[in-house]
Amino acid sequence: MYHHIALHELILAIVIVLILVLLLIITVLGYSFYSYRILHNKQSWREIIEYKIMETIVGNDDRSDSDKEFAEHLKEPSFRALFLDVLVDSDRKFSGGAKQSINRLFRDFELEDEAWRKLRHRSGYLVAGGVQELAAMNVEAAIPEIMAKLNDPRTAVYQEAQYAIVSFKGYEGLGFLDHFNKPLSDWQQLRLLYSIHDIPEQADLQVKDWIHSKNDSVVVFTLRLIRKFRLMTFYTAVHNLLAHPSTMVRVQAVRTLQAIEHRGTIQQFIQSFDLQPLAVQNEMLKAMKIAKSKESEHFLKELLWNHPQVSIKISAAEVLVVLGEEHYLQEVSQAGDTYDELRRIIKHALQEKKC
Repeated sequence: MYHHIALHELILAIVIVLILVLLLIITVLGYSFYSYRILHNKQSWREIIEYKIMETIVGNDDRSDSDKEFAEHLKEPSFRALFLDVLVDSDRKFSGGAKQSINRLFRDFELEDEAWRKLRHRSGYLVAGGVQELAAMNVEAAIPEIMAKLNDPRTAVYQEAQYAIVSFKGYEGLGFLDHFNKPLSDWQQLRLLYSIHDIPEQADLQVKDWIHSKNDSVVVFTLRLIRKFRLMTFYTAVHNLLAHPSTMVRVQAVRTLQAIEHRGTIQQFIQSFDLQPLAVQNEMLKAMKIAKSKESEHFLKELLWNHPQVSIKISAAEVLVVLGEEHYLQEVSQAGDTYDELRRIIKHALQEKKC
């Protein structure tokens, strides 16, 4: 009796497991089919949307039947979401009349309401998307609400708000930097810089405050701003940053000094070279390579012979090649008292020149 019950239970267990496996297979197949259908729909929808945008831009759009057919697609929420995404992406690629045509599509099909709903949603991802869409479509009525998002704790939201405000207001939109205490990523800095096309004459006071910010990433951004617009009046302030606690700031200071250099820049690099960390020293040698200043020759030869770091020796040799000192390097490599490592460094630098 005991064995009969055990066998019955075993068979029941196997049947249950098989049923569960079958259900799992059905679920996986169903999900795969659903995913395929969504992907297929998105591909076909994207073609419809891109054709609509193209026809609108070139002015061949039929404003009756095609609009009715397109409006039917817009009843599908997924289609509306994709349409907004493609519009925003297209807006970045065009300017002038084409950009105005894209904005007209946004208004004609009442997508602004969709963007406003996203802006006021609880999900940070959707809020960031709403900010992006309203800014791309130049909905200036959204500026006050977008400005409120500058203090949002969610990174994606406040970054999109920053970019949006600068897109709307240009340089004036950078006012958030006055009290910004979070990291400003390199990508975000590039986005902001790309959106700024000129700087007002009265900008000096703000730039001066930013360059002395306690937020290192704000200082780095300011150095890039100075570099982009060649703000020569900040040369001394930038030079003082060679003593900044952050290596990242010092590296950017060197790049900015090289961009706005004057006749004393190379000597200043030479004088402070030994006080700098390795990354900054390498950056200074890159600047000397670009400057091609003969006044650095003696200093470079000293580095080649005496600096403890191989990377610095290599860079020094490469700058000497750029300065036309190949003959000197060949003499050093052939001298009897030259150690093997230095010969290899010089050989590498001379080969780089040939390449």
